[in-house]
Amino acid sequence: MLKLPNKMVTGYSLIELIVTIVVTSIVMIIFYSIFAPNQKNSVSSVLQIKAAELGQAYLEEIIQKKFDENTPIGNAQRCNQLPSLLCGPIANEEGAGNRSLFDDVDDYNGLDDQPAQDAFGNNRVGFDSFRVTVVVSYAGADFGLSNQDLKRVDVTVIAPQGENFVFSQYKGNF
Repeated sequence: MLKLPNKMVTGYSLIELIVTIVVTSIVMIIFYSIFAPNQKNSVSSVLQIKAAELGQAYLEEIIQKKFDENTPIGNAQRCNQLPSLLCGPIANEEGAGNRSLFDDVDDYNGLDDQPAQDAFGNNRVGFDSFRVTVVVSYAGADFGLSNQDLKRVDVTVIAPQGENFVFSQYKGNF
């Protein structure tokens, strides 16, 4: 049987272990300091996507309504086309209490939902910390038209961290 001399048997010394632990710790600190800020920013992009989804949902709900309270169902006639169909002022004629009664774009003016809700007043799942406000204004002059020919709908979504996202769309009087 072959016997090795004691000097050939190797292992880690205490000094080598301490140096390895110190170097590994320094590398981990550097690695963490580089990648930790990216983790924080990844949450921000998720909130931006959720805010965009929520803003789009509100705009779709609002824009599919009639242009004005005085516009006949189906938008067969324009308000201000005949003297008997004057466009009314931007006002919430149906009251802010029951969104299922909203029948025209104006009814959403001044809407302030926290938490965000659907068209029937139910809280939207996953959006408890979001706040949504809506402003409707005449905006025909923005495009060189009669001011009452267009309405601008501004939906502001306020994310849980306080970031504001504004989504706008125009509704025409045609």
